[in-house]
Amino acid sequence: MADKCAWFINLDEDDTAARLAAGQLGPYGLAVKGQRWPAEDKAWLGSAQEAADAGAAVVLVIGSPARQAEAAVRRGLALFRLALQTRLGRAVNGFTLVTGEASDGEPAAGHAVLGDWSRLDGTRWQAKVVARAHAPIAPSWPARLALHAHERLGIWLETHPAPGGTAPGALVGIAGNDARIDFHAVGPAGGMPERTVNEYELQGLQFEAGGQAFQAWGLRNAIAPDHSYYVRLDGEPDTLAIGTLPGGEPEDVSLVAMG
Repeated sequence: MADKCAWFINLDEDDTAARLAAGQLGPYGLAVKGQRWPAEDKAWLGSAQEAADAGAAVVLVIGSPARQAEAAVRRGLALFRLALQTRLGRAVNGFTLVTGEASDGEPAAGHAVLGDWSRLDGTRWQAKVVARAHAPIAPSWPARLALHAHERLGIWLETHPAPGGTAPGALVGIAGNDARIDFHAVGPAGGMPERTVNEYELQGLQFEAGGQAFQAWGLRNAIAPDHSYYVRLDGEPDTLAIGTLPGGEPEDVSLVAMG
């Protein structure tokens, strides 16, 4: 395993600000590695693997307000975070540094995969970054979330609607960006199951929540604390709806923005 490092992601073409910020971490004893964010399809997948191999313990995203607000960029960074944490088996906190004129923008409603990646301001941000690298805070998502990628089997979202407990079933809905679910399974947490027995399954269920239209799949399997519900993603959704499926209908879903 590589030593811990701060992983810098530069969203801008100009790398001056990223180099300056990286240099300011030198006296704090935390190695710096990173990348310029690529524009290729599913680039987040290779980036997560590279960051995991480098021992990324904390992430810093540097870019203009416009770039940081782009839906595709935020969606990719969210998938990057889920894939990175899954590969490392631990939480990874993140921060943002804004280049140019800062703008507060509109925070995402409800929960968001990047909702706890806070903006760095002032001159003492380096200590915050080092602290989170050595003592990360687990995200307060309403469900267990992980992301598994396999060259032959595709991209799988792992979730548990009641982390630490047993759920009477599981449902995952996705909305936005023409994404859809095309397969599901239940099995031990931490990796895609080799086999599954699906009880009372629903496919292509449609409902609305939070002003968005969701397409969902679900199972009425009892999900033990050490098991998870897995759905295979075709595309990259903007929002997830996660809940249990006690009576064959979506109830009390939690919305998680991919950004």
